[in-house]
Amino acid sequence: MATSSETAAIRSRRLHTVKNVEENVKAARQRALEHQKRIESLAKPLNSVSEKLARLDRERDSVAAARDRRIESLQSGLEKKIEKLKADTAAKIEQTKKDTETKLAELHNSQRGSEDALLLEYAEAIVQFSFGGSNADLATVLGVSQKEARKLIASSTAELEKAGITASRSADATTVTNSSASAAEQPAPATETKDEAQPAPVDAPALASA
Repeated sequence: MATSSETAAIRSRRLHTVKNVEENVKAARQRALEHQKRIESLAKPLNSVSEKLARLDRERDSVAAARDRRIESLQSGLEKKIEKLKADTAAKIEQTKKDTETKLAELHNSQRGSEDALLLEYAEAIVQFSFGGSNADLATVLGVSQKEARKLIASSTAELEKAGITASRSADATTVTNSSASAAEQPAPATETKDEAQPAPVDAPALASA
């Protein structure tokens, strides 16, 4: 008769039956499910934090995307406004130029007669000045060289002749000319001697009797 130890050895060496295999599979599956549940339970805090972090990331991405869209919209609007402003400014500049040219043309037409008359009057004044003053005097008054003053007198005379105007000596010019001539012809006054300038001394007795 076999002992208990021999019986145990025989059982350990006995082949597994189908029933035993199924039970072992079920047991292993149960252990795997329990392990999975335990892992899931342990991972819940991690999953919760991960989800919160992911939500924060989505919020930041949403805000950044909205910012980018807003900036792009503003830049596009600014470029359009700049282009419109450039076009409007260019149109205003052109219109201002046209208006100014028109006003200048109108002003030139209205002032042409007055300007021509004033130029002739200026030429006549130059010629009148030359009657009583020299080239050097005119150069001093106008701040030019004597050569320029001489040319100005000649051109002014030619302009008057072309316009059919004869410049005559004015009374002031005649007076200045006569005064200059008189001053040149008048002799210098005689210088009194020292003895003639002083009065004769009076005698002391005569002064006392007086």
